[in-house]
Order: sequence, then structure tokens, then C-alpha cells
Amino acid sequence: MVDIQVASHLRSRRLFLLLLAVTIVIVLLTMHPWFLDSWFLRRSRPTYGAWGAPVVWDDTVDYDKADRQYPKKTLTVGLVTVAMGGYFAYVEDFIKTAEEHFMPGQKVMYFVITDGSKKAPEVPLKKKRTLSVISLKENLPKGTTMTKMEAINKLVLRRNEDLNYVFCMNVDFRFVGKFGAEAIGDLVGTLHPGFYWKNRYSFPYETNTDSKAYVAPTEGEMYFAGGLFGGNRESMLKMTEICAKSRAEDNNNGIEAIWHDESYLNRYFVDHPPTRILSPEYCFPRDYWYMPWVKYKRVVASLKDLSGGPDNLYSNKTKAKVTNK
Repeated sequence: MVDIQVASHLRSRRLFLLLLAVTIVIVLLTMHPWFLDSWFLRRSRPTYGAWGAPVVWDDTVDYDKADRQYPKKTLTVGLVTVAMGGYFAYVEDFIKTAEEHFMPGQKVMYFVITDGSKKAPEVPLKKKRTLSVISLKENLPKGTTMTKMEAINKLVLRRNEDLNYVFCMNVDFRFVGKFGAEAIGDLVGTLHPGFYWKNRYSFPYETNTDSKAYVAPTEGEMYFAGGLFGGNRESMLKMTEICAKSRAEDNNNGIEAIWHDESYLNRYFVDHPPTRILSPEYCFPRDYWYMPWVKYKRVVASLKDLSGGPDNLYSNKTKAKVTNK
């Protein structure tokens, strides 16, 4: 009887050690880049939206086709950023890195929306490239306010009819790789790096049913970052106008969407899906030291501003009220 108990104990101990060894091997494998970059995880890396729009990844995009579709020196592309208060200090590096990587060979018009009366940084620009600093203090009556989407609509898009395409980006983003014709589309959204691989029910859509940014649990296929979006001028006019009006209506009703402009942007993309989707290569969080399934970085983003950066723009104060959440 004793021998049977001893044998049973030994078998249990061997089984425990075997399970422990298997667990250790599995943990080590999951920490290895080979496993993380395996087919298992690649299933979570979308290449198309459910509505058929392509997702731009370095190893899937056809650069030659994009360059043939949009030959050099044929487009005028706008790049808009908002730099309120101390954020203006980011402008110089933002423009310098854009000059290295943004839309090579195309005519580019940079627009910096800011408060006060700030001068454009002295950054050498390539031929057929311009930099304009738009001061809210000089463009709005004293005592009036303007949101980010409204400023883009009224102070950039409506005043520059020669723009073919426009991209809007947070000022504390940095270009570190190619950002060219492959990113152009009629309406462009960027997959949020913190949610593109997660389940739909983890997306931080607006849940207040009274808000114009509300997204029902049965809606939404992808969650988009508010720090980078774009499209042709007509699409951008429509999108920024609708998002601005939705936010204004909520504001009049005492409602503030959880992620501000990003929430209204995602509501808009639910109703009007992007025709082109940029992968997290275009919005790689600066504080993420390891994301092995992103092989190529194009834009490094500051983590604190992935929600869309400064929101409320005030022209009649020397120091703007800035909301970062």
C-alpha cells in the first residue's frame, strides 16, 4: 500500500514538473520575437478594413504604383498642425523632420495654427514649399473661441483652394521614415497603435448616448487615432465641418466627449469609412520600446497626445487653455 502511495506521489510530482517545464517554455516562446511575429499574431494585423479600404504597411504597399498614380510635382499637399502655448517649441523639429520625409517631390504648404503673434521658425525649406503661421489672436474677434476642427476648416481649408490633399498631425510627432504618395487617399484615417489589435469592445468610443460622438456597441470596426488624419480638400472640408458642429452642439448641451476631437473623428469614420487606412507605422508611440509586428517606423508619436493634442483654442489670451487627456 505504501509503495502504491509513493508511486502515485512520484507520478504526481513528475506531472507537476512536466507542466511547469511546459509553462516555462511557453512563456519563453511568447517573449521571443519569432513567436510575436508569427502567423498567430499576424492575424491581428489588418491589411484591409471590413469595407475594403487598404491598410498601408511597409511590406504590403506598392510604392511604385503609388508614385505612378501621383507623380512628383503634380500635387499641392497641406500639412496642418496646432501649436498652442508652449507647444510652439515643437514646431521647428516638426518642420525639419517633415522636410526630410514628408511627400518628397511634391509641393507642400505647412500651416501652424497658434495663439499670440509668433514668428515662423527659421527652417530651410525645399523649393516650392512654404510655411505659414496662423495666429488665432489676429484672426478672431476678441472674446471668441474656436476648436481645432473649426480652425482647420475655416483658417486653412476654406482659404486655400489650391490644396489637393491635406494631412493634420499633432505638433509633437516626428517624421522618421517615408511618408509619401502611398499615404494619399480621398479620406485617410490612422489606426490607433493601442487598439488596432484588440477586440472591438475594448475600443474607447464615446458611450454617452446623448453625445453626438456616441458610437453604439453594434457599430465600429476600427478605432482611429486623432493625432493624424487627412484626405482630399473636399472630404476634409466636410469632415472638419461636421465634427466641429457636433462638438459645438454637445458643448451647448453641457456635454464633453471622452476623447474630445478624437471621439468625433471616430464617430465620423463610422458613418464615412476612410478610403485609405494608415497603419501604426505612421503613429508609433514614443514610449513603446517594443512592438515587433511594426517593422518600419514612419512617424514617432508622443504618447500623451494620441488623443488628438490641444483642443480648445483661445485667441484672446496670451496663454491658451490646453486640454490633454
